[in-house]
Amino acid sequence: MEKRLPGKVRRALRARYYDIEPRAWIGKKGLAESVIEEINTQLEKDGVLKVEIRKGALISTGLDRKTLAEKVAELTDSELIDVRGKRFILFKPREGWERYLRRLERKASAERREEPARKVRLDIANFRKKFRKGRD
Repeated sequence: MEKRLPGKVRRALRARYYDIEPRAWIGKKGLAESVIEEINTQLEKDGVLKVEIRKGALISTGLDRKTLAEKVAELTDSELIDVRGKRFILFKPREGWERYLRRLERKASAERREEPARKVRLDIANFRKKFRKGRD
């Protein structure tokens, strides 16, 4: 499965949602249809979901944790952000992948167009204003 998100966005999501509690569990049923439906429902609701893998899931599926997480991401059309121990984080934009990626593309191109020299001049001007306020 190809990764759709740039590394910068992936790192930001990982940092932002690192400490959320898991709201879905994969148990001895493995990747049953009901489990995938529940994960899809949670992703549609919030966009980000932490899933915990129980020991029974590893035994019943015969897969390791990373492979199981990748399989869940593939079945739910979501992006696997992070796998740490027995927990992993999934991301799926609520507005859909096409719209989300287009918005990311527009934002990145707008940042590239901004002139660095102009930005430095503005920063210097703002610094001077702040410095003068302190002296008055």
